[in-house]
Amino acid sequence: MQEQVLNKEKRFSAATITIAIICVITYIAQLVTDVAPVKTMLIHPEANYLLIDNILTFLFSIHGIGISCGFFWTPVTYMFLHGSWSHLLFNMIGLLTIGTAIEKQYGLKRFLLIYFVGGILGGLGWVLFSGLHSATPCIGASAGVLALVGAFVVKNPKLKLIIFLPFPIPMRAWLLAVFIFITNAIEIFVKQTNIAASAHLIGIVFGAILGLIILKSNQGEKQ
Repeated sequence: MQEQVLNKEKRFSAATITIAIICVITYIAQLVTDVAPVKTMLIHPEANYLLIDNILTFLFSIHGIGISCGFFWTPVTYMFLHGSWSHLLFNMIGLLTIGTAIEKQYGLKRFLLIYFVGGILGGLGWVLFSGLHSATPCIGASAGVLALVGAFVVKNPKLKLIIFLPFPIPMRAWLLAVFIFITNAIEIFVKQTNIAASAHLIGIVFGAILGLIILKSNQGEKQ
């Protein structure tokens, strides 16, 4: 009986907490590396050069130059890097809340599949959008988190959520997905800011696709 009560009190899943801890530790390492009095210069074959302020961020974020140089690990590692405490905070809130719900509804293996596939495809989409010669990095867990949002919405489209923008707004899950899609599309085609909107869009779209595939496979198994 006591064990059942303790299990009910667990608000967040162990997997989401583990990922969040790795993200926090990685961001602290970024801060330490950022203040270190070490600068690195990357020499291009055409005799151009690139001065790198934070070697850790350069090596583990995803960008066109890195992919073209064979940084095969960056489609995964970029998801653990962040640009600020607020960037980290908002992504971790989304991961812990939506991620925990996804793990309960889909299971651990499918949660990891949705999170990492959505994040990886989002990062690669960013590279294609920005170009293989671009040194502009993409960092953050947003694409993976939004993949979880996409999967959550296809399973719970009519669920009412409270979104803080910054004041609380009640919103159906499907409307939240539409709102995210439209705002990121505007970022790409109108504002063109430094937000990785292309990674966000790809993440939420493929998350929804994976969610639909999983739901259909579950229905097939029940039949």
